[in-house]
Amino acid sequence: MKSTLSVLPFFIFGILASGFAHGQTFDERFDIWPVDLKINGCVVAMHAEAISDKILESSLPKSPSQSILVLADQNEAAVQSTLQSILAKFSSSDIVSTSVIEEESSDALFAPWDTVVWSDSREVNKIPPALLKRFETLARAHIRHGKNIVVAGPHAKTLSKFYVESIDLGHPRIAMGMNLLPDVVLETNCEASNEGNPQVLSVLASQPRCVGIALEKNTALVLRGRKLRVWGEGTGTLMLHANGQQPIRLQTIAPESSEQRSPNRYLADLTEWRRDAIDRTLPPFPPKNPEAPIVENGTLLIVGGGGLPNGLMDRFCELAGGPDNAKLVYVPCEEADEVSPNQSILETWKKKGIQHATMLHTKDRKKANEDEEFLKPLREATGIWFGGGRQWNFADSYYGTAAHRLMKEVLQRGGVIGGSSAGASIQARYLARATPIENFNIMAPGYERGGLGFIDGVAIDQHFTQRGRQRDMTQLVNRYPQLLGIGIDETTAITVNGSKATVSGKGKVYFYDRRQAVYPDRPDYIALESGQSFDLVTRREIAPETSPTTGK
Repeated sequence: MKSTLSVLPFFIFGILASGFAHGQTFDERFDIWPVDLKINGCVVAMHAEAISDKILESSLPKSPSQSILVLADQNEAAVQSTLQSILAKFSSSDIVSTSVIEEESSDALFAPWDTVVWSDSREVNKIPPALLKRFETLARAHIRHGKNIVVAGPHAKTLSKFYVESIDLGHPRIAMGMNLLPDVVLETNCEASNEGNPQVLSVLASQPRCVGIALEKNTALVLRGRKLRVWGEGTGTLMLHANGQQPIRLQTIAPESSEQRSPNRYLADLTEWRRDAIDRTLPPFPPKNPEAPIVENGTLLIVGGGGLPNGLMDRFCELAGGPDNAKLVYVPCEEADEVSPNQSILETWKKKGIQHATMLHTKDRKKANEDEEFLKPLREATGIWFGGGRQWNFADSYYGTAAHRLMKEVLQRGGVIGGSSAGASIQARYLARATPIENFNIMAPGYERGGLGFIDGVAIDQHFTQRGRQRDMTQLVNRYPQLLGIGIDETTAITVNGSKATVSGKGKVYFYDRRQAVYPDRPDYIALESGQSFDLVTRREIAPETSPTTGK
């Protein structure tokens, strides 16, 4: 038996040498990521002041009783054209009116209306800046209350954060817009291009954390919540500027039709693009030499979805302190702002005798960073369980916040963190399969740097063989050979202590290691079953322990 004194120096050295270095360093930043993840209402922008029936019908909410206010310049023909278009599709609206906004307009001017349409035929540099500023103030409040703004005319691009006001001697003159299309650089009335719009790219060169959008002629851009669509005759092209490691990123979306099978053909997630724009200005991720995948303190339970292995939840509760001492927190994975407090896992914990359990959910990053009442359960927690869903929701809500730091501290002080499906992938520092539009791509620009980082140096995917995700993991580790790929079957889990991952459950866990040679006639992974263990640092299977008396 070793003496306490002989073990203590090694223990102290281990803590000093590793400290928070193996996955518990809180170096994730709050300030660089978007706080306004979506808008509450809907914003529509198009170049032509005469709005087509189809665009109005497609972009505005289908409400037979909605009220619409039309603002227009002094061009009576433009007013009548806009009115006729609106009346054609919204003849049952409560009120349709015309007005010209003035600097002294009442703050309540927009309040009674569901939708405000500003139709103006003037070029943007002909509209008084004070008028644009007044509209911005009124429109921002209108959207905040979940209502709709439509801007039709050459001035539509002023809805973006920056725009090209004019071209002087071949050089664009950049102006600040209203930012009602957050972090967007918008250009309208464009010609189609497979290489990106040169005017937009010229703005992005000095504003690389913005997302460029070029609209073809007679095409409207629609932002509802965080999702972008186009309607009309043409397409819209999203673009990000190139950096030292990545080329220009382009995606063209067209009006939705029955022929388009993939939502990526007609839909884009603005928050994903904003995150990718920011990510391109940061040091490359994942780094070439990530920290070793070691959980120095506490335990991780990482489940592949589709149900838990027998006894795993009992193990979770036991590791958290048992019925009398455990203080558990459940974090659901939801896009909705509000979720029901009646969660089945809370009832499960109650039946197991757990005395202290709560649920935490927010889509408000400021709340997750500043609200002490919200943070209090994490300060006392001995165990956290992350639910299933779409893992980018966790990144949106918590990455870099005070809540994120407190989650890491639960593990650092010897607690337990568990999760299934999305709650499995989010535990790694690298976040796999986090695309907001569909989830077919295992590498998601803008969200790869989104994991909560309880363990470093790995990428975790779930529902693995059930959804045929083997090729996806092969692609990921081929691109990032510094990461250890881990694919977990349904009703299967790994328990991680130190660098040891032990498999339990009905299926298998697949470990992808590009430090080893890959042969065309052999699998490019090691598959382990329940009871087997793997060293995440040496990337080797751990031989089962044998009894000194029986040899078994």
